[in-house]
Amino acid sequence: MARSFFVFLLFCVTTLVRGQFDPQFSQNMFNQLTNNPGYAGSSGMFNLSAINRQQWVGFEGAPKTTVFGADANINLFKRESGLGLTFMNDEIGPFKNLLVSFKYAYRWAFEEGSLGVGLSAGLINQTLDGTTLDPLGEGDGNTYHSKDDPAIPQSEVTGMAFDMGIGAFFESAKYYAGFSVNHLNKPSPNFDDGYQSYLKPTFFLNGGIRHKLKKHPVVLVPSLYLKTDLAALQIDVNMNAVIKDKYWAGITYRHQDAIVLLAGMELLTGLRIGYSYDITISKLASYSSGSHEVMIGYSFDLDLEKRTKRYKSVRYL
Repeated sequence: MARSFFVFLLFCVTTLVRGQFDPQFSQNMFNQLTNNPGYAGSSGMFNLSAINRQQWVGFEGAPKTTVFGADANINLFKRESGLGLTFMNDEIGPFKNLLVSFKYAYRWAFEEGSLGVGLSAGLINQTLDGTTLDPLGEGDGNTYHSKDDPAIPQSEVTGMAFDMGIGAFFESAKYYAGFSVNHLNKPSPNFDDGYQSYLKPTFFLNGGIRHKLKKHPVVLVPSLYLKTDLAALQIDVNMNAVIKDKYWAGITYRHQDAIVLLAGMELLTGLRIGYSYDITISKLASYSSGSHEVMIGYSFDLDLEKRTKRYKSVRYL
């Protein structure tokens, strides 16, 4: 079924490949840096993070994504700034995508909180392995293509392109909000054999409120996450409960896709792990046992210089 789907997809787009590119994550509140350069340096700490996602387990060709990130608050040219770096490997069917992105954020401090406005720049390497496709759908009775169809590569083709993005992130002790745009320059990897691909700009909007319960060491954090390329739309509505600034548990509803259960804890000072499980509620539930996602992060103070920390939250990497 998976092979037939990807062959049919190629049939629809001929030699021009388009579609939503940015992978899906369930622990978005712990993965702000990947899609928003304005987040870099917002915590005032040096942060390291990694997330591995196995989506739609049991479904052939399902997405598998790993992302690493690092960011820090620095004083650059006598101006408070944030620097970040993300590395992401994403696989879906015959497609493999490798992204390396540098982030810079110009930061302002206010009484209410801090604002970062940032820019990201990097490279995208995209690979399509045509040898994994079965154009005839052997055993399925499908005849979408002949083996010599020029729309299907007979080998592995690779393209690379420069990628840019922008973003803004505001955080205070009581709430946070972010907006960003990936693939602002519509990068088009230059494939061999005349194949073309371009990435549409993707828009991200997210925010959350922190509400501390009276007489209880619990902070409730309702949040909203929205992603769209103006063709497809992802909406996540989440509620997390943070206990004693050390443990957290929550639930997310992803519109027409999944119910997500997530939990995590701080093992040592600055070291955290988290896990989420997606219960698929779409038609894919008949083919998949759900999605798994593991997060690990570590934050520490470089103490390169004396500066007053306005506010920091190690709950959001």
